[in-house]
Amino acid sequence: NSYADFQVTDKRMFVRLNNRGSRRIQANRSEDRRRIEFVLDGANLPSSLTGQSFAVNRYGVGQVEFNQESRSNARVVLNVTPESPDWSATYSGISGLVIVPREDIDDSQAFNYPDSPNRAIIQGVELIDNAQLSISANIPITGRGNWNEDNGVYEILIPNAQLPDRVKGPKLTSNSTISRLRIRQQDEKTVLILVQPASGVKLGELYQKSNNTLALNLRSLQASAPPVLEVTVPPPEDYPDNGNDSGNNNNLPPPDNDYPSNNSNTVPKTGLVVVIDPGHGGKDPGTIGIGGVQEKNIILPVALEVTRILERQGIKVIMTRDSDYFVSLEGRTQMANRAGADLFISIHANAINLSRPEINGLEVYYFESRRLAETLQRNILRSVDVGDRGVRQARFFVLRNSKMPSALVELGYLTGSVDSEKLQDPSYRSQMAQAIARGIIEYIKQNL
Repeated sequence: NSYADFQVTDKRMFVRLNNRGSRRIQANRSEDRRRIEFVLDGANLPSSLTGQSFAVNRYGVGQVEFNQESRSNARVVLNVTPESPDWSATYSGISGLVIVPREDIDDSQAFNYPDSPNRAIIQGVELIDNAQLSISANIPITGRGNWNEDNGVYEILIPNAQLPDRVKGPKLTSNSTISRLRIRQQDEKTVLILVQPASGVKLGELYQKSNNTLALNLRSLQASAPPVLEVTVPPPEDYPDNGNDSGNNNNLPPPDNDYPSNNSNTVPKTGLVVVIDPGHGGKDPGTIGIGGVQEKNIILPVALEVTRILERQGIKVIMTRDSDYFVSLEGRTQMANRAGADLFISIHANAINLSRPEINGLEVYYFESRRLAETLQRNILRSVDVGDRGVRQARFFVLRNSKMPSALVELGYLTGSVDSEKLQDPSYRSQMAQAIARGIIEYIKQNL
């Protein structure tokens, strides 16, 4: 499970290793200051990280890449902004790697690039399959997203960028996941995009889809009112002059105030709200098991069936994703916290080294909500033929940062000879889904 194997906490990153290196870690930064490489001689990465990249979009770090170049040589690469400080990596314990900045870093300015004579031109803002807002430019861009609670809009700041006279924008309809989209030249160096989601739509986190493209995932629960698209490119004399040429956007004037003040991501407390979180998705396949089976494809059908069962019981359900797309860890917990959810259930499949097929079984994790975890475990063991590896406490990001009772269910080991075969059987997955749903309903009846 990559949630446990790679974690981003307060200005540091933790990487779990199968075994640590035997020599000093080599650190190199590219001449353009955009890549920091750590060579771990003698180290071995877990299978959930090997060959994968994960979006961070914090502290000047866009993505982290993991590669196992040989059995005894691993490489970790940070894709960073040029002004991000140098980072260092040290081993922690017998199976951990900690990556920290060498100097203090201000997260609020992490993605402000220095001014450049070649500003990016925003070529298009597209709504792809009504599920992803894509922002493309002619040269590499970066951006920072922030939810404005007061105005109920998601603000995307793109430094060192400008709008052309005409911008290709999405064709919004009454069924679009966006009810209003405003694209503005905020000042001479900054483009501001304001996204107002349609009623019931949940947003992911802004991430770097490619060097020239930013993306924001959206999930719709229902249709909305007719949308509005506005593009504003003010004349040069209208740009505020704050005397700051560094590209710092902290003093930008507020956006137009013609948005409703309510937060459209808040679910009215007319009944119980349960968040079902199918882990991973999109570019993050999660665990790779026997025969190349991917975790994201195993757990999504289970999560969808759990959702259908709960909804038939009159329970309001929010899924952090309902198809194959990427949502960050922060995006998942923010979605639940903003909705004021009553429960958060994350669904995963486990893994260990492929050379250990004898390890199989169910595991349920909690941070504070042991009773919820025990209720889920008990209901699964009652009706599903699966080994029991117990209820365990863990500091997984989604458990620590959700403000409601939460649990993370590991359905079994995709690297296990018994679990892997069973989890690829749709009828077995259905049994799992029904048992999880029963556990949720039991907990609600007894505790909420």
